[in-house]
Amino acid sequence: MEPRSITAVIVLALVMSGWFSEEWEGFVYPNKNNLSEDIYLGAYKSLEECRASAISSLKKISSASAGDYECGLNCESESDMGDIKVCEKTER
Repeated sequence: MEPRSITAVIVLALVMSGWFSEEWEGFVYPNKNNLSEDIYLGAYKSLEECRASAISSLKKISSASAGDYECGLNCESESDMGDIKVCEKTER
């Protein structure tokens, strides 16, 4: 087996095992001018699912224009930072 093929098999195995899995977490801010108040929406398998949930949540609480949201990729709670979630990246 060629080295390139071996690498492809290893990457495929890691992806299939969930090693490179993405988890997006949603956060809604009812007032975009006060980001200290947020509503945690939960975890999603894709950015698109997270966005759809966030937009729907903003509409439900009548904050579609006054509020904001963000979706964070592979977030972890940092206990030394007061359990603030730190994400690899955030998207809107």
